[in-house]
Amino acid sequence: MTNSTANAVIPGPRGWPLLGWRGNTLRFFRQPFSYSQHLYHTYGEIVSLARGSTASLFAFGPEMNNQIFTNPALYEVRPNKLFRVPPNTPLGKITRNNLLMMNGEKHKQQRRLMQPAFHRQQIQKYAEDMVSLTESMLHRWQGKAHIDLRDEMKQLTQHIAVKTLFGLHEVGELNRISELLERMQNSLFLSAIIPFNLPGMPIKGANRAAGEIDAYLQALITRKRGELEAMDVLASLVRTHDEDGYQLSDDELIGHAFTLFVAGHETTANALTWSVFLLSQHPTKLAAVLDELDSVLGGAAPTLEQLPRLKQLDYAIKESLRLMPPAIVGTRVAAEACELGGYAIAPGSSIMFSSFITHRISELYEDPHTFKPERWSSMTPTPYEYLPFSAGPHMCIGAGFASQEIKLVLAMLLQRYRFGIDPNSNISTDVTMRPVRGMPMQLLPVDHKLNYVQVKGNINQLIKFNGG
Repeated sequence: MTNSTANAVIPGPRGWPLLGWRGNTLRFFRQPFSYSQHLYHTYGEIVSLARGSTASLFAFGPEMNNQIFTNPALYEVRPNKLFRVPPNTPLGKITRNNLLMMNGEKHKQQRRLMQPAFHRQQIQKYAEDMVSLTESMLHRWQGKAHIDLRDEMKQLTQHIAVKTLFGLHEVGELNRISELLERMQNSLFLSAIIPFNLPGMPIKGANRAAGEIDAYLQALITRKRGELEAMDVLASLVRTHDEDGYQLSDDELIGHAFTLFVAGHETTANALTWSVFLLSQHPTKLAAVLDELDSVLGGAAPTLEQLPRLKQLDYAIKESLRLMPPAIVGTRVAAEACELGGYAIAPGSSIMFSSFITHRISELYEDPHTFKPERWSSMTPTPYEYLPFSAGPHMCIGAGFASQEIKLVLAMLLQRYRFGIDPNSNISTDVTMRPVRGMPMQLLPVDHKLNYVQVKGNINQLIKFNGG
């Protein structure tokens, strides 16, 4: 790196009076899709959120992704600068003792211990639960004309997560732990927005909910130690140990279990919802998937042996995850002074990378805003060009689990119903990639012919619809 490059001013918008880079961060969260595209197209691969400052940056594109993900010791995961939680509280235990917040040898050790629970042969054992719970949902839909698909997918993926992660069978118990974890998740989200540890603030509610979850999961862990034949994820984690005999502590088990639940149902529910929506809005693409499902499955639920034969379904899911990735940004923090994209970066700099932008770079994806599942028949992007589950050492440990679940559930849904979108529905999303106003759908018979439907909302800024 030459002195002239090292001393170059990092391009970007001006910081706000008093707020500096924080003002542009707020603008990003208000308009994540349009603003991130504006930053990339205006300033390039490296963008400061306050021109010249390295406090908060965006790093766009596969080359930057490669540098960040292949240097985990240099670009670390750390808690949000604004969201500080005392480590000795229930909330601190849950939010810090998990793979998402670990670095270095600690992260490697914990991931090695958890990996057997997510080995391909292990997750295949969860297929029966995924199919049976989906069948129960479809049975419950009988006689219904309208549903909110987002709500239904969220409830389904919650039940699948609780059943496979914790081995719980009773519907009442499924609902109880789902509601408890949901309340904790919602409080945590509000706490990140209003991160003040004062009376009446969301962080107090999040800590109370965390205390209840801590006690519940502690009792469940004790129970699992006596269930030597149990095959759920938590039971596997309770029993696992490394070559030196090290086992996960109760605090680590609780932190991992909570994070796996949140990551394991919320993003999968979104992926299923957007996949159904995109296929319903593109009848010719849907027809290709339906023809395949009919020829391979003939109306039955898929077996694991049949999944590899469902190529059109796989292409549609890949394309849906490209356009609507589970997380549009991730963050790393520079552990020491370094160089990124030709610029000198100070220690402690916060660097955001974006799968949303990467997936819409026209040099990588022709006609990037269009839903074209057929593109996947002839392309194999690198992990830094296509990263719906992130990449590198912190790639989602449950990616295989989620992929299996999405394929099984989607194959069953599409064989049972056509999903009609109410005209002029407001279909919008936010930085979490959830449909913020839900996904109202008509449940229609399988012989109903779908057509493209004009909808309102910011989905029209993200997808270029062509009526077919």
